[in-house]
Amino acid sequence: MLNISVSEQRMRREKKKIRIPFLLVFLVGILFNCIALYFLERGDFISALDYIFLTKKKIYIYNTYSVHLDDSIPQEFKDIVTSELEDMEFNGKKRFKFVEKDADITISKEKEDGMDDIFTKDYIPVGHLYSLTENITRDEFEQKDWYMIDGKYEKYIEEEYGIEISLLDSYSSLLEKMKEDDNNVGLVGLKDLDYQSKILSVDEKYYLDDEEGALLIHFYGKLKNGVDSFIVSVLKNNIDIDGGVFDRGKLSKVNMSGVVAISRGLASKIDKSGNLMYQAGEIADFLADADLTHVSNEVSFMDGCTVYSGMRFCSRPEYLEILKKSGVDIVELTGNHNNDFGSDNSKKSIEMYVDAGMRYFGGGLNTEDASKILYEEVKGTKIAFIGYNWYDTMYGSLALAGANRSGANSYSDEKLQNDIQEAKKNADIVIVDFQFQECYCYPDYDMVYPICYKPLSSPDQKGMFKKAIDLGANIVIGTQAHQPQTYELYKDGVIFYGLGNLFFDQNIWIGTRQGLVLTHYFYDGKYIQTKIVPIYMDNNLVVRLATEEQGDLLLKLLKNAR
Repeated sequence: MLNISVSEQRMRREKKKIRIPFLLVFLVGILFNCIALYFLERGDFISALDYIFLTKKKIYIYNTYSVHLDDSIPQEFKDIVTSELEDMEFNGKKRFKFVEKDADITISKEKEDGMDDIFTKDYIPVGHLYSLTENITRDEFEQKDWYMIDGKYEKYIEEEYGIEISLLDSYSSLLEKMKEDDNNVGLVGLKDLDYQSKILSVDEKYYLDDEEGALLIHFYGKLKNGVDSFIVSVLKNNIDIDGGVFDRGKLSKVNMSGVVAISRGLASKIDKSGNLMYQAGEIADFLADADLTHVSNEVSFMDGCTVYSGMRFCSRPEYLEILKKSGVDIVELTGNHNNDFGSDNSKKSIEMYVDAGMRYFGGGLNTEDASKILYEEVKGTKIAFIGYNWYDTMYGSLALAGANRSGANSYSDEKLQNDIQEAKKNADIVIVDFQFQECYCYPDYDMVYPICYKPLSSPDQKGMFKKAIDLGANIVIGTQAHQPQTYELYKDGVIFYGLGNLFFDQNIWIGTRQGLVLTHYFYDGKYIQTKIVPIYMDNNLVVRLATEEQGDLLLKLLKNAR
């Protein structure tokens, strides 16, 4: 027992020896941290001590910060900043004071390392939707006639970019002015951008893909060493200026294209080349460069398909890889060839799409499935896709879905009205696609023949498509056309009467070699733009983005057909 007691006493003495240095190190550490906080974050450190020890009365530290707006800042911006900030005070103490040098915060248009955005305003160059102009270079700025409806920074932009600007009183006046002449260019902010205008690239930079495609006003703030960084947020939040940073996280991009029929002569080319991407390889990356990519595939996949001629179409199952590599997310099934070799093959094809992670609309496994509206939510915008096979409904065929048969969605006026009403309740944007009657009027040899660039007069294609806008659709598209058809603004929407071929074998006429891809842009639930992109299939069936010459010709033909 004695040995145990002695041992215990010895252990207690050892623990005391250890405990004393540990407490000393702990106290020294606290003292060191306090000294460091005092020098690094003096204001916050003193505030914390005041809050802890001054229990009878809370004291708030409200520092005054000096601001300098250097000579690069336009006077109108200086005036706004001064008026917005000079009245900020607490208990008679100013939050900001304006000085000519040695400021806590210096605001400049020249950005240096470590500077924060204080103010951003992008003026986007636009023409009318019908404009044939696609791009302007900075060297061409002086040759254009420029217009704005917001004159707040008119003088600054004129001096910065070497242009002269005329002011208009409304957005409708701006649209009319741009419609008068393609040389008239409007400058609009993001809040005024909508589908009636056409963004013009600047030095080949398209603003919604590259912010350098705009006339920019960016001002930056630099803090003096030791100044609390939180004051930048206070500064920005209290400057009431129509600016704001474009949140690209809210911008959604949807590519929509025309006819896909990987069959007949195209299938022969692919099989002989041994290259699945024979036709699509040059354009696949462009198609995939979107949040959603849509195609209208009119031909079902069938095991053992070897159809290289005729008017009954099928595709080999391995051709699905072409759609995958083109980034396809959505397959429209309004076409009238999906049941050419029986509805079992269209059913299997739908199952293949689903297994590949693709969605579909405008057709389905049966009548009920075919009539469903497809909803897609992308970056804060919900889009409804609705599709009908108008042609086969009018003339009757087994291309349509039945109670126990897969196929295309049939059309009726009542269905159109009910579907659009439902879609508007559940989505921000409503897109309606029609498989209408195809225009088939081509010359005996390869030449431009203008008839099929126009909407059909009988049956009344314009009347049918406009009805969907009247009922509330935002965008209406004809996916039946093997040759592009014109487009037009109508009431509160836009109509594209036909997009032409994407992947098919019709290389006989220039009209069927031409095509369109529509790139729709939506921002925070609003439809702001459609970029109309001409494409072109060469005589070897390879599809590419159209050259400038090919694109200009197509857009002129569509304008003349309007």
